[in-house]
Amino acid sequence: MTVAALLLAVLVAVAPPSPAGDEPTRDEALAKARRLRAELTARALDDVTGDPQEDETNGETDVRHVSLDLDVQPSAASLAGNATLTVASRRVALDRFRVRLASAFTVDAVRRDGADADWRRLDGATLEVTLAPPVALDAEFTVEVVYHGTPPAGPSSGILFTSHGSTPIVATLSEPWFAYTWWPGKDDNRDKSTFELAVTVPAALRAVANGRLAETSSIPGGRTRTRWVTDYPIVPYLVAFAATDYARYSVTYERDGRTMPVELYLYPESDNASTRAAWQAAVPMLDVYGDLFGTYPFMDDKYAIYQFPWSGGMEHQTATGQGGLSAFDESLTAHELAHQWWGDEVTCATWHDIWLNEGFATYSEALWREHRPGGGPADLTARMLAIAPAEPTGSVWVFDTSDPSRLFDWSLSYAKGAWVLHMLRHVVGDDTFLAALAEYRRRYAGSSATTEELRAVVEQVAGRDLEWFFAAWVYGSGAPSYRVGWRPVVAAGRDWVELHVRQVQSAGLAPVFPMPLDVVVRERAGDVAHVVWNDAREEHLLLPTAAPAAAVTLDPDHWVLRAAIVAASFVAGPPKVVASSPTPGGRVAAGSLDALLVTFHAPVAVAPGDVELTGRRTGKLTVTAALDDAATTLTVTPAAELPPDDYTLTVRDTVISTESGARLDGEVAGTLPSGDGVPGGDAVLSFTVALPPRPILRHAP
Repeated sequence: MTVAALLLAVLVAVAPPSPAGDEPTRDEALAKARRLRAELTARALDDVTGDPQEDETNGETDVRHVSLDLDVQPSAASLAGNATLTVASRRVALDRFRVRLASAFTVDAVRRDGADADWRRLDGATLEVTLAPPVALDAEFTVEVVYHGTPPAGPSSGILFTSHGSTPIVATLSEPWFAYTWWPGKDDNRDKSTFELAVTVPAALRAVANGRLAETSSIPGGRTRTRWVTDYPIVPYLVAFAATDYARYSVTYERDGRTMPVELYLYPESDNASTRAAWQAAVPMLDVYGDLFGTYPFMDDKYAIYQFPWSGGMEHQTATGQGGLSAFDESLTAHELAHQWWGDEVTCATWHDIWLNEGFATYSEALWREHRPGGGPADLTARMLAIAPAEPTGSVWVFDTSDPSRLFDWSLSYAKGAWVLHMLRHVVGDDTFLAALAEYRRRYAGSSATTEELRAVVEQVAGRDLEWFFAAWVYGSGAPSYRVGWRPVVAAGRDWVELHVRQVQSAGLAPVFPMPLDVVVRERAGDVAHVVWNDAREEHLLLPTAAPAAAVTLDPDHWVLRAAIVAASFVAGPPKVVASSPTPGGRVAAGSLDALLVTFHAPVAVAPGDVELTGRRTGKLTVTAALDDAATTLTVTPAAELPPDDYTLTVRDTVISTESGARLDGEVAGTLPSGDGVPGGDAVLSFTVALPPRPILRHAP
């Protein structure tokens, strides 16, 4: 969603600031709109008491269908409406049902199953209907609300009466919870329903709304009634209409043997070849997103883009409003179209989870640039750098939903949310990422989801625990800053590069941001890529090279959201085991082993008791241990020949570096070098001494 003027929140990326004295760029104007929208929405609570998602009665009912009939009078900025909600009871003996409708309206009648019903106003936004007799569990009932009046104006209004030039325009925009300012419904993201919306306006105006056009009829008095219907479940804040003297233009989209209209509704003064072409970019976008996410969700209805009086865009289901300076911006069009999958078909279950809408759509802008004709990885990287949040401090998940300005915080819900998906893609790999999105969509299509439900899907598809990722990047605050130093090392007869990585983000952010980090080492023959696991404030990592390293680059393709990467002087760290004889898990013949060798990448000091040799059957053995002149190779000599057995050579982490004084980084996970990047951890090296194979005796013929 994006909006400016009275409701301002935008969904295109922020470009770097323009030089002093230049005119603001389109993206800069939208960034200003975001800030203004946050300020206005924070003051827009009026008669709304908090997040309506928290209403205690929400779970008691399931709205199945809504029929809304509106008679709109643009000249008087008023409307009269009749809304009928078909509802199922989710509790035994349901005796109440709540709808939200602004107190600015006069309620003419409230009926339950066609008969007048008792009702009361709980606050400026909520009506409670008495259900007498109570409704049985799973039984259906209808509630009809007839009302008229002038909708509330100001930043908390979801409907706007204004004009373009001399022509009136009426348009709605209800996100997050302002649908109550023009129609009565149950405002709960977890309760979607099918919908039909009839709009009566002066005949000189043309209406556009969600769903497919069912009928258009003339009404006495020079008015036109247009009725739109959708069988796809929709959430209240996505219900919308607009009416003005639109010029309508339609093209046909086809996929998998199915067709649907792509409709453009433009102000006549904006209708030209350039604007039509800009919005027709939605057609190849439908194909790109279809390939990535699966076919467009609402093929039986349409996809429409209509010009409206806000700046930015709003992803009303099947009909996106776009306006202002950014109306024909490619990224805005890509963003709002992506919402049809992520936000409309699958909706955030609560406003805590708004990033599931906005982060997904913002990342889709980058995916479009990567996969559009002529696009590629460089375009993906460029877009991600353009939308890197200037202020990533704060969590992607919204802890306090009572502050609407926090919901639409560009840096957190949009940009950082997009970066979370970008990083998650790199963590699990492209194929797994897209498979997880497909499963997420399959499981929650036509419904809503939470962050934890997304996490469960990705973990299932990836076959791995991702709590560490979501804890730091979704629920944690901020982003890391890295200091990186390195040096070439020669050990065990080959070249290595030792990398010292520190996370130096300020206090108050997550103590550490775990991530796999790409490291590119420049060698004589070219660049060699490595992936290292970084999950500590300070780590020393050792990478093999074919020749002395000439340069080292951390995260060259920008897969990690970070505040900075700064080159720093190398600081020596813990010693690591780089070679052993026998090799870990090796097998040698009895009588062939006089001594065991352990090589470290840097000089060490070894004390008595630092080395132990144990046989599975023979138990602890007596050994002597001595370092070579370079203090990097340790020779361990058993007091007697080793009999056949399974052995464990343990080099304790009381071995220390003579450079840094740090203890051995010794953990061995199958192969060498040892260590997890931080001091501490014994090196446990296992091998087997076996009897030599018996000769095969053959009888002479």
